Amino acid sequence: MITSRRRRLTIAAGIAAAVLVLAACGKDKQESSASTTTAAASGTTVVPSNAASVRYDEQIQQWLTEVGCNPGGVDGVIGPHTEAAIVEFQQAEGLAANGEMDAATTKALEAAAQAGKKVCGTTGTTASTTTTTAGGQAPCTPTALVAAIPQGDVITGYVCADGYAGVTGTVGNGSTTTFHYILQSENGSWTSLGDEPCGAASAGIAPAVLEMGCPPEQG
Repeated sequence: MITSRRRRLTIAAGIAAAVLVLAACGKDKQESSASTTTAAASGTTVVPSNAASVRYDEQIQQWLTEVGCNPGGVDGVIGPHTEAAIVEFQQAEGLAANGEMDAATTKALEAAAQAGKKVCGTTGTTASTTTTTAGGQAPCTPTALVAAIPQGDVITGYVCADGYAGVTGTVGNGSTTTFHYILQSENGSWTSLGDEPCGAASAGIAPAVLEMGCPPEQG
């Protein structure tokens, strides 16, 4: 009788231990799942984008000057001299010599300027880029963009992304009157849309382009 009772107690203890083990496993699994969920939630989400932004401002001319690639002066005015200096820098650094201030060019230029590295000579070269690309995306270069605005207007800043460009500058050389235009790439060249896309018609245009190409009160 005693032996039988001990046997039942042993079996009961074994069952209880198994229940505790299963409960612990289930808890560990839940904690692991919760931990994984928390980690995923606290991580940085990178949203892919096809907006290969190209941006220019006066700082670019300053960096070009510091690395020995002559942009024709640090005056904020873009044109053939600035484009030639960009191309010269790209060629010297083994980058795609397209005259565009893409992310790779901007990063390399900033790093070279901060390191005090002399990359090119002190005289500019003739830009080797083209203003149009038949049937494709218009190049985001000073020469291509200037061709799309009224003659005499001077571009002082631009941003390109997803087939659109926002440009700002002054009306006529030496003028203090500013302009803002949105350009669109069509058949390999830029076409001015003025500031018409600003506001309700801005769907599909990158915010950075609108910020540069729309008048402040409409941006």
